[in-house]
Amino acid sequence: MNNRLERCPNAVLPGHTGHAAQRLHRSRMPPASLFSARSTARDALRAGPVLLLAALAPMLPGTAAASIDSALARCSVIASESTRLACFDALAADAVVMGAEQASEEPAATTPDARGRGDAQSADPYTPETVLAPVAGAPSGASRPMSVEGSDDAGRPDAARRGDDEAAAVADAEAAARADERRTFGLRPYRRNYLLPVTYNSNVNRNVPEQESIDIPFFGDDAFDDVEMKFQISFEVPVWTRIARQPLDLYFGYTQLAFFQAYNQEYSSPFRETNYEPELGLHWQPKLSALGWRLRSVRGALNHQSNGRSEPLSRSWNRLTGEVAVERGDFDLSLRLWTLLGANPPDNPDIDDFLGYGELRAGYSLGKHHLGIMLRSVSHPTVQLDWSYPLGERLRVYAQYFNGFGESLLDYDHSVNRIGVGFMLNDRL
Repeated sequence: MNNRLERCPNAVLPGHTGHAAQRLHRSRMPPASLFSARSTARDALRAGPVLLLAALAPMLPGTAAASIDSALARCSVIASESTRLACFDALAADAVVMGAEQASEEPAATTPDARGRGDAQSADPYTPETVLAPVAGAPSGASRPMSVEGSDDAGRPDAARRGDDEAAAVADAEAAARADERRTFGLRPYRRNYLLPVTYNSNVNRNVPEQESIDIPFFGDDAFDDVEMKFQISFEVPVWTRIARQPLDLYFGYTQLAFFQAYNQEYSSPFRETNYEPELGLHWQPKLSALGWRLRSVRGALNHQSNGRSEPLSRSWNRLTGEVAVERGDFDLSLRLWTLLGANPPDNPDIDDFLGYGELRAGYSLGKHHLGIMLRSVSHPTVQLDWSYPLGERLRVYAQYFNGFGESLLDYDHSVNRIGVGFMLNDRL
């Protein structure tokens, strides 16, 4: 029970003294005036989780109350207001569960069999104690309490200990937010969501069939601009979460990639190409690690991709896809493989020759910068390079370079050389 709150060490309840109180005095907790009669309604709401923990502390054993002390301070050092509140909320929910368990005092829970098996709450991968679990890649001291007298790191400088705790608390709060987003029918980002208002393609695909069609808005070698807008929208919806009480979800995902001739005034700024990609699959997020690597995600899905056009511009294919994502510190890696379901569509009979049977993605965080690369196909080499930098909690400036085949379904057999810059809402593989 105590291990759950030791993951957020170094907090102090009102009235506590000693080393914990000194640490809280140095933290970024709101001043005491926050809880005064003059506090605004907003401040009172922010203080709610802390006051709840204070009320629950006398109901818990001494060791559990001490764990709450250490956990509160670790949340309090988070600089971001929204992330700090998420940490307090998760901690308060955990304390409520602990109080209920203490009140029930069921003898069976203390048997060796119960301890080895774990109760239903601890077996649930989405409960507060699990979302506050240490995240791989956090500082080495992030999973244990801050220094107290007699501890191994009592001699470490206060600033270093606070830095470790802040990084770990941020990771814990982000994990709590991710777990909350995975509630059934909750909408969350899937692949990258970005907007590149300006992209330049030095090798535009002008191989448009020369025949009349309602789907072909314009003709001619000079009809397409080499400067256009590119954007992608991607999300997933968990349909059935925690299958068999495991971190396994059934989800529906949708990704839409569009190429918009926004600056082509001569032809009324048409959308040159749009790709639609729905999928239905299983998503497993285990807590497995080996040799310093953490298995972050495993997916398997039935995937359809098409451009919604009629002949002669129709392009589509159906695939069975599988993806594995791992991470180690600032480095992340994912491998996505696929196989065609059925024969190649007559619209694009050789699409697997150009796009291959999988793609490898890697990313590295260098301070606040994030660098990424995508490699695909051996017979028709394709590469994509990415760079992003945060402009806030949700927005990043984003630059992308693509060279090769299959940037869009219409261009699956045409080599593209494009560079663009814009903004991204989320940065993940």
